[in-house]
Parts: sequence; structure tokens; C-alpha cells
Amino acid sequence: MEGIKTSFGRKIKRILHILNPLAGKGTAKRVRKHIRETDETYMSVSPVETSEFIRKSCEVEPDTCFTVYGGDGTIHRAVNAVMESGCADEAMLKIVPIGSGNDFIRSFDDMPDEFVSDIMKFNDKYAANIVNMGFDCGVVKRADKLKKLPFVNGPMAYILGVVGELLHKKPLKAKVTFTYEDGTTEEMDDKFLLIAIGNGRWYGGGFKAIPGAKLDSGILDVTIIKNISALRFLTLVGPFKKGKHIKDPDNCIVKKGTEKFLMYKKCVGVKVEGCELISADGELYENNVADVKVLPKAVSIIQHKL
Repeated sequence: MEGIKTSFGRKIKRILHILNPLAGKGTAKRVRKHIRETDETYMSVSPVETSEFIRKSCEVEPDTCFTVYGGDGTIHRAVNAVMESGCADEAMLKIVPIGSGNDFIRSFDDMPDEFVSDIMKFNDKYAANIVNMGFDCGVVKRADKLKKLPFVNGPMAYILGVVGELLHKKPLKAKVTFTYEDGTTEEMDDKFLLIAIGNGRWYGGGFKAIPGAKLDSGILDVTIIKNISALRFLTLVGPFKKGKHIKDPDNCIVKKGTEKFLMYKKCVGVKVEGCELISADGELYENNVADVKVLPKAVSIIQHKL
């Protein structure tokens, strides 16, 4: 097949369509019939096999545009496969959002049609959108189960997960170390409700948790909420969803009246010691340490225009 020319000044030699049949409760299967029969298409069998297929495809032809049909989980696996292949400088991702949440692509609104996105590395894995610990991990576990129910979409599942988790709230006792652009560090040792580290701004099916994040800034934006009561947290949910919990993200100024328990940071690295679960782009990992660093301008992305 003929390649495609990009604004990056090069021509992609190969186009591969990657479809997740489970994304959007089966949307990929309906989309498949609209792809040309002559196009190369891979229908995901499992997350592990999809990642391996993308890695091997990069090795065969690094100049490949992977058109990814799915949600944040599918994007997460594609990003990890491309980064692990060592071909991130040559491969590209075109994202067709048909998942239940589609939070990563919400941060595309101020980006050009083609851009090079930062990526976060946490421990030995990668994340495109948000890495978070604490309360959110429990919400993700509950939401994953709820999304499988009829008539429950991604945003609804997340909200129901929040309610369920509030009833069983357990604070995260952790040591957090921030590394800033000038090389200085800052440590915090406390009980936290949640720690959300962002390359992108949205998660949970439309919660603007990290309003100052930009995909090509070379900076990590971090929202931290110390342990607070369920009632106090409920008063914050509305502003949190709209991104109004942070008054001025450029200068890390939080909403008036929340200064004692809410913080916003801009840094290049965050290390969290004492966590049990890590949520990365909505995918859960078991680890008691999350060592997160920003990799500036790591993966080339093409926006899909409907």
C-alpha cells in the first residue's frame, strides 16, 4: 500500500489498523466494515498479543503508522509497544477514539493535527495520559466491573465507582519526592487521598483533574489531595470534574479555601513510595513504588478527524 505524507517532512511507508473488539462495547467490529479490504488490519485477541504484534511490526518496518481504534487502554498498550520497540522516532500513532472513556484525546483540543507528544515513563512502563495512585485506583477497579454492565458507559461507571469507593475510603500513606526542572527536589511524607500525575488533563470519562497539563510541554503537572473526609471530598467533586479546583494552573494556585489539603505542582519527576496500586491510562499495576519521569516529545501522533 502507498504510504502517507506527514507534516513532519517524511513519508510513512506502511499503515496498520489496530482494532480492539472490546472497546466501546464492540464498536470496533462495526467499524471494521468501513476499512478498505486492501488495508492491513489486526483485530486484537488479547492485550499481550496486541502489544507483541505492534512491537514486531515496528521491527519489520519502523516507518509504520498504527491507526489505533479503541480507548485509553488500547492507546496505552500501543504506546508501550512502540516505546519498547525502540522505533518511537520513526513510528506514528493515529488514534480513532471508540472506547468508553476516550480521555487522552480530550487534550488534543489545543494541539495541531500532527504533533509529537511527551510520554511518561513509570518504573519500566510508559503512559500517555495520566498516572495516579490512591483513591482513584479503587475507583478504576470498581469502574472496570461496572462498565461491563448493560447501559453503563465510561463516565457513569466512573461516577458510580467514586460513590462506592467513598464508602470504603482508605488513605494512602506515602512518601512523595518531586524533582523540579532546576534539579532541586522536595519531599512530602503524609496521608493522601489521591496523587494524579499528568501528561494529559482528563481522566475518569471526563474529569479535568489536571487542568494545566499540555502534551508537549516537557513538564509533569500534578494534582495532590491530602486525606480528607468523604463529605469534604464530595464538595470538591463538582469543581474537580470541571477543572475548577485549580484556580491558576500556570502558577500552581488552587481554589480558595482548599489550600490546606489541595496542591498543584509542576515538575519533571515524581516518586511515590508506599502505594499498592498504580493506575496508568486506566490500566492497573501492582507496585509499592511509582517512579514517574517525563520523556519530552517521544511519540508522533496524528489526530483522527471524523
